[in-house]
Amino acid sequence: MTHSHNTARRAAIYARVSTGGQTCENQLLCLREVAERAGGTVVQEYVETASGATASRPELDRARADAARRQYDVLMAWDASRLGRSLRDLLNLVHDLEAL
Repeated sequence: MTHSHNTARRAAIYARVSTGGQTCENQLLCLREVAERAGGTVVQEYVETASGATASRPELDRARADAARRQYDVLMAWDASRLGRSLRDLLNLVHDLEAL
């Protein structure tokens, strides 16, 4: 099967806040708008509350697993700091996603 250049990209959004007193809604609204303007379709949203120092990120783990299953074409985040606890974490994630 071939894909035309007009095929909308399937986008996934990852949003994270550090504390329960914060909300991801602004991140989600902005990223949904960006995806729509780019002609993409948001097919999944991963939202979690986790401190930047916490290694446990179940929703990010789920996003990685869904990427491996080709559930979306592009992962969007408000800021790179939302995705990794360190530059090494971020680079590992980017490397993993590019490999898929």
